[in-house]
Amino acid sequence: MRIKEILVLHHSHFDLGYTHSQPIIWEMHREYIDQMLDLLDQTADWPDEDAKPKWTCEVTDPLRRWLKTASAGSIERFKKHVKSGRIAVAAMRFHITPMMNERQLRRQLAPVAELREKLGAQIKAAIQHDITGVPWPLADVLLDHGIDLFIMAINCHLGGHVRPRPGVFRWAAPSGRELRVMNGNHYTMFDQICRTWERSASSMRKGLDEYLAHLERIEYPHDFLYLTTTAAPEMWDNSPPNLPTAKLIRKWNEDGLEPRIRYVTSEDLAARISALPEKSLPLQSGDWTDYWNFGCASTAADVARNRAAKRSLAAAEMIADARKAEWSAGVRDAAERCQDNIDLYDEHTWGYWDTRPGVEPCGVQEHLKSTFSFEGRELAQYLLTHELDALAENPAISGQSPDEILLVNPSPVARREPVEIPAAWRKPGNWLRCMRFVPTARAEYWTGTEICGPVEVPANGSARMKLADLKPAVQDERVFHKDMRTAADIRAFNNFRVEKARTGHAIIESPRHRLSYDPVTGRVLGLLDKELNWEALPRESDHALFDFVRERPNALVDGRREAYYDRDLEKEKYDQSCWKPWRAIREGATKPTLVNVVRNAVSISLERAFEAPGTNRVWQRITLRAESPVIEVAVEIEKVAYTDPEGIYFTIPLNLGAGWRAHFDTAGQPVELDAGQLPGACRNWFTADTFAAMHSADRGMALFCPDAPMVMAGGFHFGPPLAELPREANPYLLAWPLNNYWNTNYALAQSGLIRLRYGLLTHGAFDPAEISREAAAFAQPVIVHPVFTGA
Repeated sequence: MRIKEILVLHHSHFDLGYTHSQPIIWEMHREYIDQMLDLLDQTADWPDEDAKPKWTCEVTDPLRRWLKTASAGSIERFKKHVKSGRIAVAAMRFHITPMMNERQLRRQLAPVAELREKLGAQIKAAIQHDITGVPWPLADVLLDHGIDLFIMAINCHLGGHVRPRPGVFRWAAPSGRELRVMNGNHYTMFDQICRTWERSASSMRKGLDEYLAHLERIEYPHDFLYLTTTAAPEMWDNSPPNLPTAKLIRKWNEDGLEPRIRYVTSEDLAARISALPEKSLPLQSGDWTDYWNFGCASTAADVARNRAAKRSLAAAEMIADARKAEWSAGVRDAAERCQDNIDLYDEHTWGYWDTRPGVEPCGVQEHLKSTFSFEGRELAQYLLTHELDALAENPAISGQSPDEILLVNPSPVARREPVEIPAAWRKPGNWLRCMRFVPTARAEYWTGTEICGPVEVPANGSARMKLADLKPAVQDERVFHKDMRTAADIRAFNNFRVEKARTGHAIIESPRHRLSYDPVTGRVLGLLDKELNWEALPRESDHALFDFVRERPNALVDGRREAYYDRDLEKEKYDQSCWKPWRAIREGATKPTLVNVVRNAVSISLERAFEAPGTNRVWQRITLRAESPVIEVAVEIEKVAYTDPEGIYFTIPLNLGAGWRAHFDTAGQPVELDAGQLPGACRNWFTADTFAAMHSADRGMALFCPDAPMVMAGGFHFGPPLAELPREANPYLLAWPLNNYWNTNYALAQSGLIRLRYGLLTHGAFDPAEISREAAAFAQPVIVHPVFTGA
């Protein structure tokens, strides 16, 4: 179809970092709004209405900060241009990652009502530029806030894009409602296509003709083309208003050149898209699974810290709701700062554009980004302890030790389980409120614990009991360890594979599982679900349960970051992929340094440590519990800084036939891989909110990942985008906690101690609701708090 006009949206792409440090970015965007008001005033008398610059505030957080300090006169100027249609405000606070949960998604839209009232802005469109996907529940959140159009402008660098692009489609939300989507080109594309920096109509003509020919080849169905402009090439991101491009557009139109170019706001575009006949737009349903968030694994410790902060804050708010308490102004302020830090850590910008070692701005931005996770976690812990103390009605000072305990279960599953009680709680002494705000790892202060119970706590509820009534847990004989010294010993255990029998095998066992292992190497040899009578691990596999695997490019072939992606902006302009098939080396741990079994009254653990490439040490504890079907895997990685590309995985080989299915959850919404994803969304890897599961019709395994959200299903898939997952027998479910594959923005190296926690649940027929409940319970253990009834 012949293109009759080009619609150009002028904006500044907001990155909280990347080009400048985070504090400077906020000040720059404050200045840009003032500059934009000046630009609109200066061009008010231009005769060509189409060429008069317009401006869209891409996101609301910079605008909200500007409003705090803007003069009354400046705010009136802003409102005047909103009323005349030359300024529009898009709906979301900033650009997001799929690590956001549903609560965070709703906070993204929370300022919309106030801004509509204060500025007279319609705010009928939402924009997410640069990023490669959003959680599916966002579609419903947008619709709930009166948003008619969702505008995406994906950057294909180290990613891919949903189809059609460029194009418009109807996106079916999880609720079944429909949201119109302008799936546009990358936000720099007007400038790239038209070479605006050359300030030449002939360059514009040449570039446009080339691109319009591309649209004909792909049978683009509309008579308009929507593009965006920044201030390229001087600044692609965080750029100021751009008068020279406006002058170029004015000259183009005055010379009668075609297609005509017209400035639009997000509201103008929403009106244009709403006029398209419904039948002309394809209807698509599913998750817009993101490609880029694999970069979060470059800061694994910070990601785990931020996710812990979300759980602590949610628990604090649950207690406050149960108490029907209204927080004081000071506590409310702490809660708002806590949530802002959590949200800003999940903003899509990690750091500086140039991540080479020794680049000062890179270090500055990495430290400032990390601060969000630290401050958010500490404030969340303050709020949780504050609420526990309030629920316990503890005095500020007590001259005696606690005589009761408070148990809080923030999960949707009723709990009956043992609890750990610090031994110091039973000793006399003075107790101050401030002592209860000691850092999160209480064991560092109250050394030594005893396992007591089990205790019962209702779902999303609490219980109290006398400390004196809480008895040490009785040894549960259903959890045990046995060395398998002979083949006859092995045959005595039903379903253990006799063909693998040899002396030296051993097992640990719980009511639900039997795990066999080599006591010399620590390698897991089998995992039996006794209820399902299912050997969960395949007979033959290159990697065993939770094996360490380090992946890197083969330096003898091509060891560079370009080994897997060799960026070419000209190719990306036409949505041609720059991904390359690449030769990966995958190496495991090299030497076991510890194999041990640890047993207490209610659980038994296989503890193992290894020497492994890229680390000083890898330690794991695989725990079977008497009262839980979930296998816990605690991991410590003492990481060595490494600046060449690498990824680290933990493998879960599964005894499933070909054609298996897989699910994960995003912002609380279960999604089936392939069947529940938009065409072109990422299949290779995904960000799990709480779980990932692979299964057949009647059995499977779920991985719970409260700390490290990146997962792959089927096998090692880092590389060119997959149209669909291969479904071969005996697949891998891969936890992917660490990598540094990005060459910009994300951290180039991470070092030090990284602690992570995973859960494994073998299950029968897949039930997403049940898996979600178990994942929530695993992520948030029962909280135990001392109660002081005497002063």
